[in-house]
Amino acid sequence: MRLHSSMLRNTWKNLKTIIFVKYLRILKRKETTETFRLSNISKVLIVRLDKVGDLILSTPVFENIKKTIPGSKITALVRSYNSGVLKNNPFIDQILEYDKFADRQKLKTDNYDLAINLIYDFSLESSCACYLSRAKYRAGYKDQYSKEFLNIMIEKDKAPKYELLRNLDILKSLGFKTDVKKSRLYPAKSEDDYTSAYFESIGVEKNDLIIGFNPGTGRKRREWPLEKYVALGKVLTVKYNARIIVLWGSADKTIALKIVKSIGPNAFMACKTDIVQLASLLKRFKLLVCGNTGPAHAAIAMDVPLVGLYGENDHINWTPEDKSKLRILSAKRCRNIEVADVLEGVNSFL
Repeated sequence: MRLHSSMLRNTWKNLKTIIFVKYLRILKRKETTETFRLSNISKVLIVRLDKVGDLILSTPVFENIKKTIPGSKITALVRSYNSGVLKNNPFIDQILEYDKFADRQKLKTDNYDLAINLIYDFSLESSCACYLSRAKYRAGYKDQYSKEFLNIMIEKDKAPKYELLRNLDILKSLGFKTDVKKSRLYPAKSEDDYTSAYFESIGVEKNDLIIGFNPGTGRKRREWPLEKYVALGKVLTVKYNARIIVLWGSADKTIALKIVKSIGPNAFMACKTDIVQLASLLKRFKLLVCGNTGPAHAAIAMDVPLVGLYGENDHINWTPEDKSKLRILSAKRCRNIEVADVLEGVNSFL
């Protein structure tokens, strides 16, 4: 019997967690923590070590903390590959990258009053980072091993919920304001200049109808087939004279190229972008057709209409309550979503 690679990864992850927790129980220093009061908080660490989309959905956390404690210093601990999400964010004072040794060392010496681990399901790395910050108060969701790392544990609401609201539930439990319920990205003039130069280079003008496609998702079950993107693109270029911009990452550049070539002269490869350059690019789009992945969350953050392609029930945790700029198309596997249904979703925004 052949073991699936994901089973092996999960087994190793669970074993590593058990070993680390046992080790921590032996060496852990004793703590006496005073009752938590917002009035005692001035330096806050937010830990979010997962994907780009998850970090985008965490952006209201920083804004709400600043609005509750205007003079607070907020540090974000993230991965190097998703730190760009927070570029130009006016509510963050410092960004540390967990991948960098110097930043991990700085984490231990910054004397935080409060560290918050936003990840809903237990993560050893995120929990450990929260603990190593030596913050007086360390908060996060209650889980099997969370008491070893945290001293404020928040009960989980296990009902399906938009991930952005799960992040705000932690703040609410701690007494912070949670009035801001909107994710945001902050492209600056330099990003806008970069994308303007790109559009000029391909001959796309401001009055042109621009529709974005994002074929990459990182997971097979979330992928919409190449031939369906091509069929949709051909209809949109003929019916509306639309310019199709195909977004890509290193893993799906080949697929993006095939889509562009198959649609014809009105389709273009997007310029290479980081996340805030992508946000700037999206501002010129009439809408984006995309699966459940980072660019979909970027579109929502930038108020760009989204025709979202979701696996069965995926949209429940990954789309906002306000659906005014969102059309959800869902099937057990994304490949089963019909071109005609996506076209209908696109037409609703045109």
